[in-house]
Amino acid sequence: MAHGSEKRTTLRGLYVYQRLPMEIACTKAGVPKSTGNRWKTEAKAAGDDWDSVRSAVALGDENFATMGKKLLEDYLVQHQAAMDMLRDDKNMSARDRAETLASMSDSFNKTMASFRRLSPELNKQAVQLDVLRLLAGFAQRRFPQHVAALLDMLEPFGEELAKAG
Repeated sequence: MAHGSEKRTTLRGLYVYQRLPMEIACTKAGVPKSTGNRWKTEAKAAGDDWDSVRSAVALGDENFATMGKKLLEDYLVQHQAAMDMLRDDKNMSARDRAETLASMSDSFNKTMASFRRLSPELNKQAVQLDVLRLLAGFAQRRFPQHVAALLDMLEPFGEELAKAG
């Protein structure tokens, strides 16, 4: 049975934007799963990768961003707890301590790199905070007479940065 382009568009929307599993999207669109998979494969060959678009949509979802923030927070708490345990362990050899630190450092770097890709907005905010910190340090070293005025401006300017997104 031939299906019109409208059904293909409907299926793509259900799969990509509503993020339904292919089987459920096909049922809702009224097409066999084999047809849906074929359309998806044909679209990819033509340069429309439904899975890539679906991932990009998920990254922009507020729930996804909230979950990412929570996961990062949980990771950082666990990382700090592990560092505290490492610091308190008096029986660990220097070699074991160095290997553990190297492993933790690698894990931390990979986690942060992944999070920067998943949440560019938080990464942007981190850069903004770093710039403000650098500016305050620069003013303190080079223009100490202006530090009080700068401090009066930093908090309201931070609010402006947050509004600017």
